[in-house]
Amino acid sequence: MENKYDTPEHSDQKQEEKLPNVAVEEKDDEPAGRNIKRTLIIAVCVLIVFYLIYYFMSGR
Repeated sequence: MENKYDTPEHSDQKQEEKLPNVAVEEKDDEPAGRNIKRTLIIAVCVLIVFYLIYYFMSGR
């Protein structure tokens, strides 16, 4: 993907000028990163439980 700030029509603008204030003020959102990891772990555990239920209920 091309960086649009390198094009001639945007060369006089900085990237921070185009970002919302929230993104500029909170650059590193560490709690959200932890929530993504927790969500993925929970999703994998739920999928494993569904797989085991399906495996044992199929009659093998």
